[in-house]
Amino acid sequence: MRYYKNLSIDESNRTVKKEGQSIHLTAMEYQLFVTLLDHSGRVCSRNLLLSSAWHITTPIQTRTVDVHIAKLRKKLDLGQNDLKTVTRQGYALSG
Repeated sequence: MRYYKNLSIDESNRTVKKEGQSIHLTAMEYQLFVTLLDHSGRVCSRNLLLSSAWHITTPIQTRTVDVHIAKLRKKLDLGQNDLKTVTRQGYALSG
């Protein structure tokens, strides 16, 4: 079990709960969140996130990551200070 703020992450069951209430995340959203957790406090490039969640290894231009990050922020109730957009670099989950 891992924890981030008021969220608990059960990696064996691939579930996330907020204050005991289950939050439905798609497989991609879950993988993005875990990748951000693994790199907490550091910037994750869009290419790293694409590689982690979609197994895309060639750099491509896409808004897919941005859309999924927006959904994650909403579902997990993470504000701009928790899940930061780092202009032209990627995203960072505050440590």
